[in-house]
Amino acid sequence: MECEICGKPIRKGYKIIVEGSEMTVCEDCKSLGVEKPKVPQRRTVSKTVSRPKVRTDIDLGEELVEDYHVIIRRERERRGWSQEELAKRIQEKVSLVRKIENAEITPEPDVIEKLERILGVKLRESVEEVKVERKKVDLTPTLGDIVVIRKKKS
Repeated sequence: MECEICGKPIRKGYKIIVEGSEMTVCEDCKSLGVEKPKVPQRRTVSKTVSRPKVRTDIDLGEELVEDYHVIIRRERERRGWSQEELAKRIQEKVSLVRKIENAEITPEPDVIEKLERILGVKLRESVEEVKVERKKVDLTPTLGDIVVIRKKKS
């Protein structure tokens, strides 16, 4: 290895900074710049990444009913609870209950489960799987397609 300033061969190089550039120099030239501070090397800590829990208790063939917000409000009022009291019972924020009852948001599956348990209602319904038949479409244009396109441009 050679000194980047004078070109002498060096055994032990020094890292210095000269006008913003980092250089490896010999012992004689190290006074021409500012010695680069040694940064202690960080030890990498491996973290275990946990996979999100897959919910097995909710059937994927079920969807939230359309009038879920009406059912929730009706059952809450039937019991004489305020939105604050319902929120406290399901351990959620009052703003969440308010938004759910106003149909501003769709509740998460865990909130749906809490509401079903506390209110004793079914907010999800089974949905039939609909099979869609797809016709194979040839996407390469024919001569007739091109002629039609050119007619429309003119």
